[in-house]
Amino acid sequence: MIPHALIIAFLLPLESLGLLFFARGFFPYKPVFHGYAPIESDAPAAVYDKVIFMVVDALRSDFVFSNESSMWFTQSLISSGNALPFTARAAPPTVTLPRIKGVTTGSVSNFLDAVLNIAESDSSSSLVGQDSWLIEFKRRPVPGKLVMFGDDTWLKLFPGIFDRYDGTSSFFVSDFTEVDNNVTRHLDTELKTSDWDVMILHYLGVDHIGHKGGPYSPFMPDKQKEMDQIVEMLYEYAEKLQETEGKSTLLVLCGDHGMNEIGNHGGSSAGETAAALLFASPLFSKLGSGLRAPLNATDNYEYYNVIEQVDIVPSISGLVGNPFPMNNIGVFVPELLRFWSRSDQIKLLRQNAEQMYRILKEAFTSMDMPVTDAQTLLAGNDIDKIRGLWDQIGQPYFDETDDPVETLYAFLRLSQKVLSRTSSNYDISSMVIGLCLVSWLSSLAFRRALFSTSADFVTKAVFAVGTTIYAISIFGSSLVEEEHYFWYWSASAWLMVQFILSARVKSTAAGLILISLLGVLSILRHYHHTGQKYAGSYDIAQFLSSDIAAGLLWGLILLEHLLIFKNLHFYVFADVSPLIAFVCSFAPVISLFSFKMSMALEAGEKVPPVLAAITPTSTGADQLLNRAKTSFLSIVICMVFHILSTVWSTKRDQFKLIRGTFHIAVLLLVVQTSSVNIPIFLLYEAIHSLSRRLAADYRATTPLAIVLSTLIWQRVSFFAAGNSNSLATVDLSNAYNGVSGYSMIPVGILAFVSNFAGPIFFTLSGTLQLSTWKTSSKSMRSVEDIFTVDFLSLIHAFHAVSLLAVMGACMVLRSHLFIWTVFSPKLLYTVGWFLLQQGAVDTIVGLFIVVVSDLL
Repeated sequence: MIPHALIIAFLLPLESLGLLFFARGFFPYKPVFHGYAPIESDAPAAVYDKVIFMVVDALRSDFVFSNESSMWFTQSLISSGNALPFTARAAPPTVTLPRIKGVTTGSVSNFLDAVLNIAESDSSSSLVGQDSWLIEFKRRPVPGKLVMFGDDTWLKLFPGIFDRYDGTSSFFVSDFTEVDNNVTRHLDTELKTSDWDVMILHYLGVDHIGHKGGPYSPFMPDKQKEMDQIVEMLYEYAEKLQETEGKSTLLVLCGDHGMNEIGNHGGSSAGETAAALLFASPLFSKLGSGLRAPLNATDNYEYYNVIEQVDIVPSISGLVGNPFPMNNIGVFVPELLRFWSRSDQIKLLRQNAEQMYRILKEAFTSMDMPVTDAQTLLAGNDIDKIRGLWDQIGQPYFDETDDPVETLYAFLRLSQKVLSRTSSNYDISSMVIGLCLVSWLSSLAFRRALFSTSADFVTKAVFAVGTTIYAISIFGSSLVEEEHYFWYWSASAWLMVQFILSARVKSTAAGLILISLLGVLSILRHYHHTGQKYAGSYDIAQFLSSDIAAGLLWGLILLEHLLIFKNLHFYVFADVSPLIAFVCSFAPVISLFSFKMSMALEAGEKVPPVLAAITPTSTGADQLLNRAKTSFLSIVICMVFHILSTVWSTKRDQFKLIRGTFHIAVLLLVVQTSSVNIPIFLLYEAIHSLSRRLAADYRATTPLAIVLSTLIWQRVSFFAAGNSNSLATVDLSNAYNGVSGYSMIPVGILAFVSNFAGPIFFTLSGTLQLSTWKTSSKSMRSVEDIFTVDFLSLIHAFHAVSLLAVMGACMVLRSHLFIWTVFSPKLLYTVGWFLLQQGAVDTIVGLFIVVVSDLL
């Protein structure tokens, strides 16, 4: 056993080193201009003196503009001509940190920002030294005063820039109220003081409600009304200031991104990229631009004119008379040009074009080549067209031509298109080093899995062929998006192979078990429709989430808790008196059930009146925090008792620790699972029970077959719970259970357990099945030997080959259209599978339980 464990301990760090090299080359920071834009001496006069920039996190366009919205005052500003509405298209990854970078610097974000967005303590993403429309206020002859209240991501990005501020953690998604009250409580003072030039407000409640209950949560209308009242307060301030002091204030309301149909974001679906944007001011009434509001709801979430989100940056800069930031690729919004005369409009767009041309020259050396025939260039590729348009703009009499504004916009939009898709500055040498190292190590792991494990030709052949097909499939973007189908089909095929093998040994019981497993698999594959093709379509989870099925949902949740109670009673507390066993089993289960009901009520989920009546009334986050801590404490007590009772037990049962640990772990996994997904554990339990019976029939299965089944069920359970290879399905709703504030390690662990509950379940289940097979077969091999030689070898080989395939796909397809929306998220998920699931859970936790079990 020890040599095999040492081999794993040798391979894992080296493979991680190869991954690190590859990531260093694949996820570099994009090159940016450091320094600040030159001051324009003949810039058009500023229209506004002050800016209120109100970001409502995850404010999807329909939350403001559709007839299903409750933001009635905001809609009245549109219809009265006091506001201009847009749908601002947010570039993926649609998470807060890169989107704030986009709406302040106007630059294309780095995909790595999606990872740094989670690490609140990270400071490497700071914008110190980079130009932005906020910095330009500080560069004025009389430096502007900036204040910020809300998401503390702004403080991480702009350290030291704000004169007054109050940051709020953005990841405590169970809080819908205080997180916004902490912002609003500053408004009375700030609107009276009025000594600032820019006020940043970043509200998080809409985003938190989306994560917990989706876009149609019963809490969403009231939250929209609350945001609408804030808009009304700010607009009235702008009106009053205009009347009393003659100072004009621009109010910008925007979402940093949208959300999908289940309330998450991070991907590139229509809902996630469609953010609301509104420019409001009493001055807009002079433009006579009243539009109909609200509009009928649309499936593509496109309302009014659609612009790029980065277009906010040059638009604000021009309206307040500041230079355009150095790295801006945004285009000044055409509707806002009406504040100036024709000559000033051309000046403004020229400045936008000149600033963008400086970026083009750095990105493409061909921009400096002499232009011989502009008309010929205009018929060439995009770069040639840009050069031709720039030549036209540079003509001496360009301002007097019939359509200078149209030509300038043609140049700006094409330049924006080209710069938006410019590839990262990949460090190819680092990528090749990492790829070669992982290639060598994964080949070693693969050969070891095929030749060092117990002799079972059929299972090895299935493993080799399946792993090869899976590795090839990773090179197809659609196959990555719809990966769940691969595992559903693989599970069906493997069960049929096992059925045939059981028929050869004439095991009728095994055949019936495998047919039953096929039935359970059929239910699992319809529990959540994930991926892209059928995302959002009606499934079992949606039915259980509906009000009409609330009784059924909570009946199934209660049934799962009763099953946990039964397992604790018989497998953990079996050695004590019946009364003590009942109390010790009942206490953690009732604590867990009470906490999950309180969470559901707090999130506005429908709970049957009978259950709601017996649930202690929650008074907010503090009560939920205490109940979560009680649940975790009860789990710890159970585990401590189980270890001590195993040590002191007079009955020698080598596998008691493994069996009890598995059932206690289910408590933790259920705590970290959303209400609608708790019934899925009944299906997991059914698979576990049937698989253990199959393992007991040692003629019909082998250790290697058990391991391969475990590997497949891990992946099936991951996708069946609603996960995918998109960042949008990362569930943070349980990441703060029992945690009062952000701390990277506990929040990260809780988030991992929440999203990988199914794979963790089947790791422990597979370990228990191996011990069952060992007992029934009376094999001379120890469980430690079976676990390290068969389990770890096969699991590690698969993950190593998967990692190699994903790295290879990212290398080969680095210029692919979907590199940042499909393949890069897949790489991040593969890292999670490789380091956390396979490295931490399968290897460290699994091996620890097996070794300690033998020692006890």
